[in-house]
Amino acid sequence: MQNRLKRSQLTLFGLPEYAVYLASIPVILYLPYVYSKDFGLSLTEVGLIISFGRLTDVITDPLIGYLSDRTTSRFGRRKPWIAVGAALLTVSAYMLFNPTQGVTSTYLLIWAVLLWLGWTMVNIPYYAWGAELTDDYDERTRITGWRQFFGFLGNVSVLAIPVLSGKITGYGNLPSEGLAIIGGMALILLPLLVTITLWRVPEPARYGTAHSPLLLNAKRMFKNGSFLLLFFAFLLMQLGTGWGSATFMLFAAFVVGAEEHTQAILLGYYGANIVALPIWVAIARRIGKKETWIAGGILFVLITPLFLLLEHGDLMWFFVVLALYGIAGGNFGALSMSMKADVIEIAARRSGENISGSYIAVWSLGQKLMVALAPAIALPLLEALGFDPSGENSAQTISALSYVYVLPPWLFYFCAVIVLWRYPINQERLERLRRALTRREQRLESKSPP
Repeated sequence: MQNRLKRSQLTLFGLPEYAVYLASIPVILYLPYVYSKDFGLSLTEVGLIISFGRLTDVITDPLIGYLSDRTTSRFGRRKPWIAVGAALLTVSAYMLFNPTQGVTSTYLLIWAVLLWLGWTMVNIPYYAWGAELTDDYDERTRITGWRQFFGFLGNVSVLAIPVLSGKITGYGNLPSEGLAIIGGMALILLPLLVTITLWRVPEPARYGTAHSPLLLNAKRMFKNGSFLLLFFAFLLMQLGTGWGSATFMLFAAFVVGAEEHTQAILLGYYGANIVALPIWVAIARRIGKKETWIAGGILFVLITPLFLLLEHGDLMWFFVVLALYGIAGGNFGALSMSMKADVIEIAARRSGENISGSYIAVWSLGQKLMVALAPAIALPLLEALGFDPSGENSAQTISALSYVYVLPPWLFYFCAVIVLWRYPINQERLERLRRALTRREQRLESKSPP
């Protein structure tokens, strides 16, 4: 078994993450602002529609995870799903990011549902494929780190390319213009980069085949204490980041007065993500994944209240706080995915079948529900407090916006750290479990008839 992948393999495997980020990040970052301010839909309407689009994944996520575990083709289990999903995601992203005047709530609903369906068809098999690439404890962090690097690069592109376009051509500075530019990029890069990865990266067959019924898989999953601790800590962090993303553009425009500079300022956050990621990966190799994850969570807890100190015109300080925030968030995705792969391996070896897709599906569903829940609560809450992005707002309303942006995420991050504190899997324990499961497999083989 080859544990350490070549950098060329890691690069090829990470390419789809870049393209998927181009197609998904703007939905939370730009859409609530653009569709409410420029196209006249209410904040509550936009928040509920985006959330409903994610809620359809209650059906599609478990189904696609279950089916991808059982798919047999000459191309593999995961690759056919990724290919079809990428095509659907490409079309949906283009339609959402290049809306015309007179956009209706029905238009937003249809394309949001189709976009998240395509996202599901790509991400669940893709992440299951990543969990199966190696059995090595630290190599898993290296794989998820490289993949997360391409995701962060996608984040930077979502912001930097419209900014550069604005400086060069005069088109791209406004959020609606940036949305159109990213839509065009997604139309080209999604099918191109996904095709390259599907063609060049092999899909290993690991942990046997899946055959158990869906409900039995779910029962095993929710009796897995290590998975549940990691899962709920991840969900709390995701709820915090989703809440911040749903309200960020409003905070930036109305509290700090940075509407025309938001994209450039956000580069501080995503640039810090990229710079911090390899440092966090190196720290995790030295002190452990759990300890490193908790360190990043504590930084979130300490840094988040700093946003309350910002006032109108504090563009430089806004950039600095976001950069600190980006350093804290640099480890979250990569380490969560790596720790999840450890849990999946233990579960697969215990059950004797590959159920990576089912675990990824539940994980993905929880993530989407949190991302859906955040705007569904945050945006109506702001409207209930009297905030109107297309009208006049009092000083009290702007202050309320600041507290809505800061306090709920702070609480979610704090609770996430508390939950993960009890997570038990480290490298030493994983090796002990592997040895015990190997002995069990050998005993079963010796008892089986010749």
